[in-house]
Amino acid sequence: MLLTAGLGLLVGIPLGVVIERGGFCMDSGFRQVLKADRSSSFLAYLLALAFQLVLVNALEGAGLLIVPVPALTWLAAVVGGLMFGVGMAWAKG
Repeated sequence: MLLTAGLGLLVGIPLGVVIERGGFCMDSGFRQVLKADRSSSFLAYLLALAFQLVLVNALEGAGLLIVPVPALTWLAAVVGGLMFGVGMAWAKG
């Protein structure tokens, strides 16, 4: 469990910095769509989501990837949700 948390931080922190520095914000992307403005961040999100859905399912179907479904841990879900909410508030999202 400690290894998983460490690897999560090792990947999550640089990813968060890159997303923050790049100005990638889903909140503003959704707002732009609702205002009928052109939203490149929302389109980037949809493209990444579609690519991930196709790629993961293709790899799993080919037997090259096993996607485990872990049991829900309530404490981790609550702490993660609170951390996400604090981060969104801190980023003025």
